[in-house]
Amino acid sequence: MQLQRPDKIILAMYDLAGGTSKPLKYEDIVVRAFKLYPEDFGLRGYSQFPDSSDIHKPLYGPLKRAGYVLAGNKQFRLTPKGLERGKLLSTEGKSESRKTSQRLSRDKEAELHRIYQTEALQLFLGGMGDKILDTDFYSYLGVTVRTERNEFLGRLSTVEDAVTSAASISDDPRAKSALELHRFLVNRFSEVIHRMRTSK
Repeated sequence: MQLQRPDKIILAMYDLAGGTSKPLKYEDIVVRAFKLYPEDFGLRGYSQFPDSSDIHKPLYGPLKRAGYVLAGNKQFRLTPKGLERGKLLSTEGKSESRKTSQRLSRDKEAELHRIYQTEALQLFLGGMGDKILDTDFYSYLGVTVRTERNEFLGRLSTVEDAVTSAASISDDPRAKSALELHRFLVNRFSEVIHRMRTSK
């Protein structure tokens, strides 16, 4: 399988952190990605040196929006979703690559467990969806009003992945309810989501 550049960055981070979510310095990620994939992360015209801009954009953009990476103070770490992706990518192509299509990954199980405890789900199950406030929506996503745009979008993606997977695999009736709640909230708070997607 041909890996895309963002996946190579995830693999570099996964390798550098030893399969954990420990914080990593930006410079260390640049160097590790260059060592692993010099043809992708070398400076144009000076291929013996890394090009940090090739790391910067995906880290702050697509990887954060997809919920794979968290950033702060020039340090980055893989989220539980990012760790699962790193684990999958690092084992792909190996002969014993396991199919886990009938089981939820640990990160998705943790998301579902968290969602089952939310006020939003309790109100929704009680037939009081109209009482769900924007604060309940933020709590459901695991963010706050002050959460930065890409991190918000990353959490939205992570939660959506979890509830969609659970609804198709789990026989727990709460899994179907969680998916219904998600669709309800995405519709009810579509303006909030649109504002986050279009803000700079």
